[in-house]
Amino acid sequence: MSEAVDDHLRRARIVAEVDAVHDRLVAIRRDIHAHPEVGNAEHRTTAKVVEVLESCGLVAKVLPIGTGAWCDVLPYGDPFDDAGAGMIGLRADLDALPIPDGSAVDFASRVPGVAHACGHDVHTTIVLGVGMVLARLREDGLLRRGVRLIFQPAEETSPGGAVDAIDGGVLTDLSEIYALHCDPRTDAGQIALKTGPVTSAVSQISVTLTGSGGHTSRPHLTQDVVAALGALVTQTPLVFSRRVDPRSGVSMMWGKITAGSAPNAIPSSGQALGTLRALTTSGWEQAKAMLPEVATQIVAPFGVDARVTINEGTPAAVNAQSGVDRLAAAGEAMLGPGGVTATEQSLGGEDFSWMLQQVPGAMARLGVRTPGSASWPDIHHPSFRVDEACIDVGLKVLADVASSLPGDVASGAPVLL
Repeated sequence: MSEAVDDHLRRARIVAEVDAVHDRLVAIRRDIHAHPEVGNAEHRTTAKVVEVLESCGLVAKVLPIGTGAWCDVLPYGDPFDDAGAGMIGLRADLDALPIPDGSAVDFASRVPGVAHACGHDVHTTIVLGVGMVLARLREDGLLRRGVRLIFQPAEETSPGGAVDAIDGGVLTDLSEIYALHCDPRTDAGQIALKTGPVTSAVSQISVTLTGSGGHTSRPHLTQDVVAALGALVTQTPLVFSRRVDPRSGVSMMWGKITAGSAPNAIPSSGQALGTLRALTTSGWEQAKAMLPEVATQIVAPFGVDARVTINEGTPAAVNAQSGVDRLAAAGEAMLGPGGVTATEQSLGGEDFSWMLQQVPGAMARLGVRTPGSASWPDIHHPSFRVDEACIDVGLKVLADVASSLPGDVASGAPVLL
């Protein structure tokens, strides 16, 4: 039987299995969505992942840190096929955001102030679906290599739960790795790809200012922390735009400012929290090194002291050309004409970058916007939602990549169904 015919049968079987598990996956996604958990607290979600995988006859292992899990789906025989391709990894993230759910659906979050507003419930559901499909393909001898399903915790933290997953051994024996991320700028029915950096480097910043404080009627006898905070948050981005190559795309944005408790009292301390992002690693490193000096100089006229804290952060996620080629071939084969489109590098951070630093692969953006919609809520917005047709789309693409070999891209054109 020719390789092309084998691929056609394998892909036809994937489509049939995706159709068969669709309703169950929608129910799983809605259950996870209704019970969100923030980073490193994903105990219920981890238990759900383990339960679903075990129901398919698979063996799941919880990560040593207590949340997150991974599972190997091995073909009967040698998991490292005779072509020497090694195992392939598929990664999903489990955590939700500490923001309210404004989606107004009947399966909205039941946890006050916590919501899956970034689509991690969808990512988890899709990779669980891949496990279901591959378990069936294995029974028919259509699984040709070992596949590792990785469900990591705490993606929304920094430097991210991917570091803990890597420390737990999830990358051992992998030769390539892939992930999807929900994208409200792309229509459901499509994946969007980019070779090279697809996200940006990002660090979390804390600047604490201290002074003597005092009465607002006598500011000249105090060090005005509030005024200094105002100067800090407005002038820092301007200074960076003049001190760092603008082609680096450095972005300093503040998300939280706290100071004082009374309208007529100048507080003795205040704090600004923000994120420092850059399109290039060099710009990111330069801005991080420069920030303590810049902050100190900006607030110096107010006589306050500045303490700057910059966390380790997350580097840019860099897609390998080979990984993009694999995802493109799967998208074209499983989604048909128009199923694959291009995307741009974003200023968003993504801890999948740590995995891509050690194992080549790629992250695709998964369209979640209903086609024809004039607008769609962005990720990290309380009203963020997805068109659940995206579940089948992501599942078909990842199942095809996972059940094929790297050489299949170069050996011939994909078989359209």
